[in-house]
Order: sequence, then C-alpha cells, then structure tokens
Amino acid sequence: MSSLRRLQHVDRKDLYTSLEARIQYLHSFLNFNSDDIRALTLGAKYLRPLLPSIVDLTYKKLLQYDITAAAFATRSTSHSSDLPIDKTPSESSPQIQYRKLFLRGYLQKLCSDPSKMEFWAYLDKVGMIHTGRGKREPLNVEFVHIGATLGFLQDVLVEAVLTHPRLKMERKIAVVRALGKVLWIQNDLFAKWYVRDGEEFAAQRRKPRDEREGFVNGKCVVDLDSPNFSGGEESFSPSDIGSPMEEAGCPFSNMMGQMEKMQVEKTDIPVDHPKIG
Repeated sequence: MSSLRRLQHVDRKDLYTSLEARIQYLHSFLNFNSDDIRALTLGAKYLRPLLPSIVDLTYKKLLQYDITAAAFATRSTSHSSDLPIDKTPSESSPQIQYRKLFLRGYLQKLCSDPSKMEFWAYLDKVGMIHTGRGKREPLNVEFVHIGATLGFLQDVLVEAVLTHPRLKMERKIAVVRALGKVLWIQNDLFAKWYVRDGEEFAAQRRKPRDEREGFVNGKCVVDLDSPNFSGGEESFSPSDIGSPMEEAGCPFSNMMGQMEKMQVEKTDIPVDHPKIG
C-alpha cells in the first residue's frame, strides 16, 4: 500500500490579509533559507560600493523612454512642494537627483538583513506606494514598467556579481541565486497591490499609512544620513576572493558605453489586438 503524500496547508485568506503568512509561503516555495541569507550578507559588502553606478544606469534606462520619463514630471516625485519640477526630466533635473537618493536607499535596504520582517515590510511598502496608495500626492506607475525595471535591475546586479574580480565562482552562484529569490519576492509584493486576486478579503487588510519614504509603520528603515549609505571601503575575507586576482574595474563600463550611444526615437508600432467573441 503506497503512503499518502503529505500536503503542506496554505490558508488562502492569510495570503491576502497577513504579510507574514505571504512571506512565509514564498520563502518555503522558493527554498529561501539561511544559506541565502549568508550569501546576501556576503554579497552586500561587494555590491554596496557599486550602488551609485547601478542607480545611474537605472535612471539612464528610465529616461530613454517618454512613457517612463513622464512619471518623473509630476509633483508626486518631489519630496517638497518647493522643489522645482522639470517637465522634460534629465539626469540633472532636481526630481531625478531626489529619486536617485531613494533608489540608492532601496538598494541599500536590499543589502541589509533579510532575516528581519522589517526587510520584507519595506519591500511591501515599496510596492504599495507605486500604486498611489498611502500618499497625499499619489504616484501611479503601471505594472508593465515596474516589471521591466525590476528585470533591468536584476540583470545589472547579476552582471555586477558575476564579473566581480574578488569573488570565487561558488560564492557568485550563491549570491546570484539569493538575489534572484529576493527580487522575485519583491515582484510579488508589487503584484499584490496591482492584481485583483483576493479582492474578497480587501476589507480585512491593513489600511495604508501616509508616511515619508523610507519609513514603515512610523520607523525609519532607510536612513539616507547613515554613514554606511554611500558605500565605501569594505573588508574582504580571503576565503571569498577568487584566483587569479584581476585588476578591479567598473563592471558596467561596457554597458555604460552602449547606453551612451543609443539614440531613442519616437516610433509608432502597430499592434494587432485580438478580437473577442
């Protein structure tokens, strides 16, 4: 007689009303465990010095397209009503300089301790504020651009890890796997605010709070004034360092050059919409 397969029970209502339950389920499904936490802790010290370059690359990409650049030409991208808003934003625009600070803060948070629920609560809030909830001056970003930006960030982060001259290959693999899991959980924490799954439980969800960026439930979780915010010198363990040692350089130099040469033109692409019925 064959033994019955044991199923783990997941309460559907909890997935839509309890962030802790949702995170626990995602951790279990993706096998996110202590090995991933150790890999992220290791990878963080190598990634922090690269964060300014990653931020610059991301905003170069976002400002290449009129549809994504338009999101930065609104008052909701300003931290103050006194901040001038450039209607045709460039990398030097005040609101772009301000948004770069918060992308660096976000990436800095990704390099922090994922064993704490505070880490995941912050990622959930990042998803929430992009739908216009919990803000006096709402910012609404359509999900297609969110997914594209996350995909771009993952590509840049993976390249940064795989081309880093001071990491052994087995370490690189561990960091890339762990980063992938975190970014896919972040993708879900965006999607939960966009999709209508679980709408029958909407009345039982916690109401969003109007808080400053970088705060979760009244607590500052991304401190832009922290001495660690801008990265800096890190100590490296001999067990992490690959061999042979290569001369360290910017891992994004080729990508930067390609993006500088790109010419963005307005094109009208015909789309055949499927007929329904």
